[in-house]
Amino acid sequence: MAIQFYNRQKFLSRFRLWKNGEEKIKIGILKNNSNFEKKSFYVLFAPLFLIIALWVWFKKKIISNPKSNFYFFDGASKNCREIKENAARWRALDIIYNYRLGNENILTDFWLNIKNAQAVRNRSKLIKSLLFKNIEEISKNGNEARLISIASGSAQGIIETISQIRRKEISIKCILIDLDSIALAYSKALSKKLGVEDKLIFENSTASSVAKIGREFKPNLVEMVGFLEYRPFNKAIKLINSIYQTLEGGGVFLTSQIAPNLESFFLKEVINWPMIYRKPKEVAKILSLAGFSLGNCSFYWEPLKIHYIAECKKL
Repeated sequence: MAIQFYNRQKFLSRFRLWKNGEEKIKIGILKNNSNFEKKSFYVLFAPLFLIIALWVWFKKKIISNPKSNFYFFDGASKNCREIKENAARWRALDIIYNYRLGNENILTDFWLNIKNAQAVRNRSKLIKSLLFKNIEEISKNGNEARLISIASGSAQGIIETISQIRRKEISIKCILIDLDSIALAYSKALSKKLGVEDKLIFENSTASSVAKIGREFKPNLVEMVGFLEYRPFNKAIKLINSIYQTLEGGGVFLTSQIAPNLESFFLKEVINWPMIYRKPKEVAKILSLAGFSLGNCSFYWEPLKIHYIAECKKL
């Protein structure tokens, strides 16, 4: 896994620096790599997706909460219907992460490979690589990696990473925080299956509990993926400031954000999945106001440039 990460870095291109006062944000993009998905031909369907989304928007004006938003999406596909019914929750992401071609029908194959679905899976691969890299760096001097995951959902990526880490006999403890008890039960079952249940603590609580939990746990690594998209500007600053205060000196904060893209309106209307879309400079401002020095932050795009990860070190 570590070798995979460092090989991947060979494809990392620093294509620009975003300047904020005297500080600069390093923004990278991961280019050609077989581990990432990039079926770019889906951009050809953008006009069609817009027409479908407009039709659904109009339909909702006439019929409140229709049984099916668009028959050929949530009417003819069980998986797509379940994604719509669980939009913005862990179960929808779980389906997208683990769907394989041929699992249901040709319509499901099509919808679960639109650019946003590919980008979500790319995000998962990218965060796993960054987690592995940072855990290895923390452990270099024999230190224990103490990880907190906020709004952890299924925590599949974290559990799979810890499973890989365990083979290297690196000391690690992880707290998963999520308000959904079903998500935590799923995480517990998966961790047991992969033999890492003893490395995890499950906290059925809100994201804001990180301040209280962190005071005792003293994390040197905090991960928050797929949650910033639902936090307004001021609430995002407040939460990330709590994370900053909780994080040990030299520790790292990893978070993700979705950027504006051509499928945003489709996600909102057809899938019932509204989100807050931000460009890197907007997230950089949030991180700066929350206490992180932008000179110690790096951003990484996944290849489709829909999701990106911010990696910030507290010195």
